[in-house]
Amino acid sequence: KMWKKVSLMVVALGCGSQNMDRLVELLNSMRSNSSGVEQQLASFMEEAQCSARSEETLAQVVSTIYSKAVSDRSFAATAAKLCDKMALFMVEGTKFRSLLLNLLQRDFCRREDLQQSDVEKWLGFITFLCEVFGTMRSSSGEPFRVLVCPIYTCLRELLESTDVKEDAVLCCSMELQSAGRLLEEQLPEMMTELLAAVRDKMLCPAESQLTRSLLMEVIELHAHRWSPLEALTTQYYNRTIQKLTTTA
Repeated sequence: KMWKKVSLMVVALGCGSQNMDRLVELLNSMRSNSSGVEQQLASFMEEAQCSARSEETLAQVVSTIYSKAVSDRSFAATAAKLCDKMALFMVEGTKFRSLLLNLLQRDFCRREDLQQSDVEKWLGFITFLCEVFGTMRSSSGEPFRVLVCPIYTCLRELLESTDVKEDAVLCCSMELQSAGRLLEEQLPEMMTELLAAVRDKMLCPAESQLTRSLLMEVIELHAHRWSPLEALTTQYYNRTIQKLTTTA
């Protein structure tokens, strides 16, 4: 009987790793702008729910999505959508959402190490953190307020970064464009402080033209109450930023 039990456990573990491989395959096949992304999300959720039979396997599912999201910034928005759909999925009393927030908290606490050891992952973490905040809602339909202060801290650190200045400013600019309105609604005084830092940096003659263009667009957007800028203004920034990136 004991031997039979061990055999069953080995088979179950084998299936688990096969399922994880299948989940990674599904994640890698997703393209955020493809028309079939909703179908792909549904397939992933179905597969994930079949795989996650214990708290341990649920944690593996969360970790698989998280790793892909922070290592591939172009996937962050799709990953946040997926996490929103799976937020209330629960195994053995543990919610998907709690495990996800634990991972975000872990990387927030070690962000300085991340910044020094793996800049891409640091930028990926901040991008995903902002996407989760912009996409996911609590069961009462509210944004996760617990993420607001960490996001402001990260955006401020992006502005202060000396190693990958332009990449960091681009990341900060993009996240403010997508989550700025929501962040300001939650904690307006912190947005005032952040925008003061943006203006200081923009007026600093040592900064590159690209950095200043990116920051100026953020300031205009804020003055526009985070609504899209007029088509001509947007075209101006797109053209200028494209020109500066290709000549950089």
